[in-house]
Amino acid sequence: MAVKPPRGAGRIRLIRIGTCDLQPCGGTHVARTGEIGSVMVSKIEKKGAANRRVRVVFA
Repeated sequence: MAVKPPRGAGRIRLIRIGTCDLQPCGGTHVARTGEIGSVMVSKIEKKGAANRRVRVVFA
């Protein structure tokens, strides 16, 4: 995980996307990623040696 879960907040919901990512819940609040529908990556910005900001557009 690139982002550490908050401490002392009780149970933390983790979101796993296949084998490529595992992160603390950031507010998507869907039961599974298939509920989101089509997603297009509109921009990828470098934010450091190992960090990227990915902008997505939902259809």
